[in-house]
Amino acid sequence: MADPTGRRPKAPAAPWPAPHDALPLSVVQEAMWISWQRDPGGRGHLVPLALEVKGELDTERMRAAVAELSRRHPLLRARVTETPRGTRLTWAGSEPVPLTVRTVDASRDEAVAAAVRPLDLSRGPLARAEVLRGPDHTVVLLTVHHLVLDGRSTPLLLEGLRRAYAGLPLGGQDDPGPVIDHARRSWELALGAEGEPLRAYWRTALAGPAEPRPLPVRAGAGTFRQWPCAVEPELTERVRVLARELGATRFTGMFAALFVTLHHYTADDDLIVSAPWHGRSDPALAGRVGCFVNVLPYRQRLRGTRTYAQLITDLRARVRAGTAHGDLPLPAILRAADLSAPAERARTHQAVFQYVQFGHPVEGGTDVSRIELTDGCELTLLDLTDVADHRLTVLLVEDGRGSRMLWKDPGGTLGTDLLASMARDHLAVVADMAAHPGRTLAEGLARLPAPGLPEPDARPVATPAIRTAAGPATPPPPAPAFVPASPTAAALAGIWHRVLGVPVLSADDSFFEVGGHSLLATTLLTRVGRRFGVELSMRDLFAHPGFGELVRLVDRRLADAGRAAPPPVTAGAPSVGPAPKGAFPASGFQESIWLAQRLDPAHATYHVPLSWDVTGDLDPEALRGALALLVSRHEILRTRFLGLDGRLYQEVAPPWAPELEREDLTTTAEPDRRPGIWADDAAKSLDPASGRLLRAALFTTAPHRHVLSLCVHHLVLDGESVPVLVRELERCYAAARSAAPLPPAPRQQYRDLVAAQGSRPEAWADLAYWRRRLEGAPSSLGLDAPERPEPGGNIGLCLDPGTARGLLPVQRAEKVSAFMIQATAAAAALHRWTGLADLTFCVPVADRGEAAFQDVIGPCLNTLVLRSRCTRETTLAGLLRALREDIVAAFEHRAAPFEDVVRGLRPPRSPGHTPYADVLLNSVSLTRWSGRLGTAGIAPVDFVARRTETSKFPVTITFSENAGAVRGSVAYRGDRAGGEAVGWLADELSGILGRFGALLPEPVFVLDPHASAGRNRAGS
Repeated sequence: MADPTGRRPKAPAAPWPAPHDALPLSVVQEAMWISWQRDPGGRGHLVPLALEVKGELDTERMRAAVAELSRRHPLLRARVTETPRGTRLTWAGSEPVPLTVRTVDASRDEAVAAAVRPLDLSRGPLARAEVLRGPDHTVVLLTVHHLVLDGRSTPLLLEGLRRAYAGLPLGGQDDPGPVIDHARRSWELALGAEGEPLRAYWRTALAGPAEPRPLPVRAGAGTFRQWPCAVEPELTERVRVLARELGATRFTGMFAALFVTLHHYTADDDLIVSAPWHGRSDPALAGRVGCFVNVLPYRQRLRGTRTYAQLITDLRARVRAGTAHGDLPLPAILRAADLSAPAERARTHQAVFQYVQFGHPVEGGTDVSRIELTDGCELTLLDLTDVADHRLTVLLVEDGRGSRMLWKDPGGTLGTDLLASMARDHLAVVADMAAHPGRTLAEGLARLPAPGLPEPDARPVATPAIRTAAGPATPPPPAPAFVPASPTAAALAGIWHRVLGVPVLSADDSFFEVGGHSLLATTLLTRVGRRFGVELSMRDLFAHPGFGELVRLVDRRLADAGRAAPPPVTAGAPSVGPAPKGAFPASGFQESIWLAQRLDPAHATYHVPLSWDVTGDLDPEALRGALALLVSRHEILRTRFLGLDGRLYQEVAPPWAPELEREDLTTTAEPDRRPGIWADDAAKSLDPASGRLLRAALFTTAPHRHVLSLCVHHLVLDGESVPVLVRELERCYAAARSAAPLPPAPRQQYRDLVAAQGSRPEAWADLAYWRRRLEGAPSSLGLDAPERPEPGGNIGLCLDPGTARGLLPVQRAEKVSAFMIQATAAAAALHRWTGLADLTFCVPVADRGEAAFQDVIGPCLNTLVLRSRCTRETTLAGLLRALREDIVAAFEHRAAPFEDVVRGLRPPRSPGHTPYADVLLNSVSLTRWSGRLGTAGIAPVDFVARRTETSKFPVTITFSENAGAVRGSVAYRGDRAGGEAVGWLADELSGILGRFGALLPEPVFVLDPHASAGRNRAGS
């Protein structure tokens, strides 16, 4: 549309500015900033560098040296600030880092521990310098936040301090350019197409479920504990010799021994242990002080028949492959591998192994573990007491004083006795490994003493077990279940479990120690308020993070209000009328599909067509066997549906084996069309009453190239289930080929998910939200139906291959997701298409509830209504920010079924019309739909790119993201919307997304999506 004022759109602001006094945060730094906001009083991410003084220290020279150091490296005096362009580190107007001299009465270690205090990231500076003068000691303490200092930076910083104390020039202020490039690249790898190969590697390297068996918890262990131990020079040399023989490093040998030690104490033979990686791929960062480190999670499966040497060789390959893909930030690694949920922290954040070398010369040939100052004074670096965001930190230090290890318990959940026991056994494993590299792990573990006895009232230490040739080990008995002592505790335990994905094991469980963060805290407090009718603040949760503390706080608030705890909600879906024998009610989503097909069979064709390109050799018989195993492991794939008195029931049938249809397309014209035609035909045979709602076909398109197609009824599958289906098919195929044992079938099945959804008390409270939010909202867009119904159609959006990457700066600056941008583009196009200032459209959302149901196959969709308001003055940026808040709130209140929302609002109804759903916006990520069947790789065929089916709703806008590229289409029903009008909408949507960043400052009703292409179009 042409701008009637004749103005041209403003040029977009540079997304990565390079002012002289500010820098953007990288993905890793942003995660630290969020962590600090959650716990500003904690010790996490602090790096205390304690230097004991021998001789007489000139404090004035040290004060000048610290000031010069902070001038040279301005990040030390920076603060974190929120700007319209995103979060920034800025040192504008800051003073040099001051040096404080204090007299202390405590011992050296006690004085240092007391002086390591939190830093205020929002006010700065990010470093603190102190001289602590005690009765028989003097210590120079530099406390720096990890946000601006990593392990590689520490020697550089200390050498700079030495030079500045000597009065030597340190040079000009750091150039911000390489740091800006590093931050930009971290976000592009985390979110953009460039990072997809890295995400694919980590997705495969960490793939597959595993039940974590964590280290035991020592009740009452207290706060931070550590246990130092020396590594004898002879043992260090023996490890060096063994590593050289195996083509590995000392780090790998010590790392391998840590895996064995952790198995000894957890009985877990499938472990993830992390290790920092320097992260300085850009040579321009080689000599920079800052935070460029990344933490890489390494998954190692232990087998009792494997030898020490084989373990080291295998781990060496994993470490090399991991560092080759180490530029992907840890948060993106965990998201790619489906390990970012709080419930996964027991696996991903149990232990980290740090390796630090301070004995290497730096610049002037100085051993920075022992710094000689110019006036004869000497500084000796004490043991590093920084801690990572893991339950156990194991630090190996090598410097001029030899090798030593420090075992750290940051949260006080392990206790000194357990640390000492693990340290002892680790060195025993190292010695055994160096002396007998051909010894099997089972033989080596048999030589270790039983794990240390737990302290009084501690949870039991797991009995060691390891897989041998005979098969998997028997897991240790589970810990006793927590028994709530009151109705308040019982209700709160249910909320706790649903929000965090982990059950309450003890009244001492702390919200933040079991994986809670600020977003989950908001969810927890909201649900507590709905359930109990009491208001708790974020400050209340920070002050009372323990489960028992929180129960007592809720009881006090209830007593103050003169109320008792509400009665418990009975588990299970409410029963309506007698159910058929052995059957149980269907979910609300399933029932809505069933009713839609009965009322409008011409348009309600609810089948899910899926196709994968297969590259490599595939065994059809093994694939048939895999499909049969898949059906046997998941009840929903063998469930029949029965209607009774207007209700839908489901009944699990015996296992069955799907047939694999075969077809050779090597000589067929347009082979790409054949799977779609097959799926349409297959859909007609899917009878809900049969219990066989899956069809499969394998099309051969060329030598070693195939297309695997599945057609599944929407009653038993949704898009969120597809990654689970792919993982399960991989396991089943491997078992069918080699008769290898399968892991146990998922404990929770779809019927359990339905029962849990039926007992969610927050659903009733969410209904009140939707009544308020949609009061007065139009339930229809007033679309003009063609005078004569037209055939339905599907129009692809014209999106440049770089569209997704071009939107990354907007995502970063506005703190929005790709979906929020897509929703805003759709809303803007709909406002312009309809002329409405207030409109609604729907989005489907998966709602699996608690973490226990993450491996369940089955439909768990609900439909949410988004309301968009736009005046003549509303800019695209304003619309984006408003929709961001609406989307967040909508997802927070997704427990209320769409049908109940509509029923409660009572909008005008007409046959064949679903209120609020004239337009459905659907966004699907295909990044986790790839996998391997034996040696063959399978990659999803982009269903948007090849989509031919029309819409069940008047208009359906669909986006898919795969390998960092986004595609889109607009499908429509020809009896509800005309093809020409929908074509205008698709063109408008393409233009808005293509120039989204440039259009942000423009009013929605007058912006021109096609100005850059030299086209002005009138009419709206």
